Amino acid sequence: MKVPVRHGLGRKMTTAAAALVLLAGISGCSLFPSPQPLPDTAPATPVSALPPECPFVGQNDLTPVRIPLGTPRETIGSVLNSYSGWFNAGSELIAAWSPGTAVPESCVERLAARNAEAYSATLFTTHSDVAWQQYFTSVKVMNQQNLAAVRSAGPEGSGRGKFELLQEIDSSATDSGTFLKFDAIYRPVVAGQGNWEDLDKPTRWYVELVPAGEFLVINYIETKPAAG
Repeated sequence: MKVPVRHGLGRKMTTAAAALVLLAGISGCSLFPSPQPLPDTAPATPVSALPPECPFVGQNDLTPVRIPLGTPRETIGSVLNSYSGWFNAGSELIAAWSPGTAVPESCVERLAARNAEAYSATLFTTHSDVAWQQYFTSVKVMNQQNLAAVRSAGPEGSGRGKFELLQEIDSSATDSGTFLKFDAIYRPVVAGQGNWEDLDKPTRWYVELVPAGEFLVINYIETKPAAG
């Protein structure tokens, strides 16, 4: 079956198309304009976590050591590993600061303060009361002691203190949380120097953690001298 061709309509369409082309030529515009090129976007200037008078510290340089899900004994190790990370946070950065460069002492304190913000916001459930803020401040001071020691010693003295498990007392875990009771001790780089809140002596830890995705966060923590 053939479809009849309407020659009159074909001529009308041809005439109309020619008129449009002529109109486009007169106006200097294209009927099918090219897309406008995207404006050049300058890369964002990196922002330091410290004031301008201090060496540059990127936001990614302040990444806390987190507590992954695991068995109670694995979680004890992870808790101590996270605390070791907090106590030593920034040691590599400080060691890289050139000894010949005049770096204000306040930069060490500011770095410890930023470490405290990063760790307290990541390792703990939200706590804004005075008691928790005092606790975070005490750990910040211990981190600052380590940073100051590394700063004064230079790259050759940038060793790291660490926590050591003495014994697991009583631990349990359910889907809703993990409870840990264990004895541990902090081994500073230089024994007998610094105030470590008696953590450099055998200490009994009580820790309650709750799941947060693939990690655990601390909901309650208490330390006191270990019995015996």
